[in-house]
This record gives sequence, structure tokens and C-alpha cells, in this order.
Amino acid sequence: MDVYKAHFIHPYTHVPLIVYFNESEGYVTFEKDQEVLQLLLQLDEDLAHDQSFLSNVNQVSNLCKTQYPVSSFKDVFEFLEHIGIGEEDLNFKQLFLH
Repeated sequence: MDVYKAHFIHPYTHVPLIVYFNESEGYVTFEKDQEVLQLLLQLDEDLAHDQSFLSNVNQVSNLCKTQYPVSSFKDVFEFLEHIGIGEEDLNFKQLFLH
């Protein structure tokens, strides 16, 4: 199975996310980057009480519940550009799964 991942901050919600591209099965998924999110909340105590940011974190959960069909890295980058993420903002690394 060929799976790749990249970390980024969503340009509209400012929530840290991880994007996974499963090249073998042809889809992209997202998850909140919990490690980075926890660091942000520790570094900026006001952020933990910012209702707008907390609402954005909850809204991003909807993005993370769906697999989005793509067939190539070209499709991945085109899809991500539609949600405001440029190719230059990502550095995909291959995951080695057993």
C-alpha cells in the first residue's frame, strides 16, 4: 500500500491538519494534527478560550469524516487548491506500513 502524508495549517480555519493520500486505493483523507493543536493551545492560552477558533476546530471535524476520490498526485494538488492549499505549502512523505 502506498500512503503519503503532509502537515499543513488550513488557510481559512487556521487549524493544523494532516492530509493522507492513499495512492493504492485512490483517495485523500484528513485528520486534525492533535500534536500541533495541543502545542498551539499550550503556547497561546487565549486560543483555548477563543470561541471562533474552537468553532473552527469543530467544523474541521466534518472535513475529516470523508474520503475524497483522487487518482494521482496531480489530482491531489488540484483538489487541495480548491480548498486554498497550494502545492508549495505541502511536503508529502511516504509512510511505510506493515
